[in-house]
Amino acid sequence: MDRRKRVFIGDLTRKEFRQGIESGTIQAAIVPTAATEQHLEHLEMIHDTASVTYMAEQAALRLHPQVVVATTIPIGVSEHWMAHKGTLTVRPEIFTEYVYDVCDALKRAGVTNILILNGHGGNVKPMMARMDEYRAKLGVNVRFNSYWDVYDVTHAALMETKRLPGHADEYETSMALALFPERVHAEDIDDPAVRLATREKGLALIEPAVAGVAEILRKMIAGEPVDLIPSTFRDGERRSMV
Repeated sequence: MDRRKRVFIGDLTRKEFRQGIESGTIQAAIVPTAATEQHLEHLEMIHDTASVTYMAEQAALRLHPQVVVATTIPIGVSEHWMAHKGTLTVRPEIFTEYVYDVCDALKRAGVTNILILNGHGGNVKPMMARMDEYRAKLGVNVRFNSYWDVYDVTHAALMETKRLPGHADEYETSMALALFPERVHAEDIDDPAVRLATREKGLALIEPAVAGVAEILRKMIAGEPVDLIPSTFRDGERRSMV
């Protein structure tokens, strides 16, 4: 018997998923949303997808077998980076409809708690604009947060630039050095702020992120309120999603 803790829906058989729902074992699902886009000269364009997938998997493992993870949506709203060749983007209305349909499929399968866990700043505003509609139409407990929403000022203090999060800078490069150093092309770093990134900083920020996402899910399952404000990579762009 395979005793691995499998949390990705794609790794389950239909029997395993069905039995998990029917028994009440599966109580929540994560829908990771991300991007494939430029991350300066030194980070691979899969960064957002790779990082949010990691956070989703690790948070789900902490609550195994209550939480499953849908396949990560790897292309988001990145029109603002299209001047940099290689970036892929979709229109906001197409992206948000796609995410809705994934959530609807989970609802139709019997999932009553859905966390859309985001890993790309460009997805935040389009998703925030649709969340009230999602809740009304789906009729289940669905919310949207980026994994960095769980950080507080003590975590930001770990960054010499005092930016957390940020795009391809000290924070994301530190995370990449900790999670997947093979995706960091150090020889191509051309920004002094990026050179402040270290593996140690990334390691210090992984645990708070995973624990924070797991806590969101725990509260959702327990029916407790979650008061976390989704934010983009730009200071001041915050709005309550409670």
